[in-house]
Amino acid sequence: MSELSPDQFNSLRHWSLYGQRGEPAAKRAISTDWNTHTFEKPVTSPWNQQISRTELPKLLQGFQPGGMEDKWFVYADGPDAQGNAVLHMFRSWTGYKLIELELVIELNEDGEVMEKDSYITEITWESNNERIVEQTEEKAKTMAKEVCNWVLGVKLP
Repeated sequence: MSELSPDQFNSLRHWSLYGQRGEPAAKRAISTDWNTHTFEKPVTSPWNQQISRTELPKLLQGFQPGGMEDKWFVYADGPDAQGNAVLHMFRSWTGYKLIELELVIELNEDGEVMEKDSYITEITWESNNERIVEQTEEKAKTMAKEVCNWVLGVKLP
């Protein structure tokens, strides 16, 4: 048996973490679409991450896995009347919550999303090593960005 090249190894590692590239959701994912478990040992940190106004609808739509190749279940709560929303990211097989992002979305007086960029203001991640190995703030932010990019098709700067 031959060894994997570094590129092959990295591709296999990426697939095992993020699965196949997600397709846009046909309907908005909601919390009751999947059997999930809350954090056991959450850690929270501020994060000032811009979200382009053109990417926001895809982010809020979330993602419901359709098969074993889909590694994530993602849904958003909100935005509420003040423009606050929360994006929840779970591993699909276990239902374990690994990441939660707090969002601030500017709304007009009618409660509609304005033509402005939004922001992630906070990230919370699971620190229980039985659920995810050695998760640091930097790794959690990298994982959140890649779930947004690969699974949701949302490009974060």
